[in-house]
Amino acid sequence: MSDKKIIKLEEKIAYLQNMLDDMNMTVFRQQERIEKLSELVNDMNKNINSSKNASPVEDSIDKDNPPHY
Repeated sequence: MSDKKIIKLEEKIAYLQNMLDDMNMTVFRQQERIEKLSELVNDMNKNINSSKNASPVEDSIDKDNPPHY
């Protein structure tokens, strides 16, 4: 192989390595964000479930007649 071809191949390899590093970092950040969002969803579900269990006020409101009766 000529020196020019080898240099071109080395440049392509360096470019691809750089691109791969960038993609790996993107995937890593996305995974971190997914984990944080999953924790947030779990916390919100817990809050919703606990508020459903601790809120008998809603039942009494449904049983009362509206003010215009």
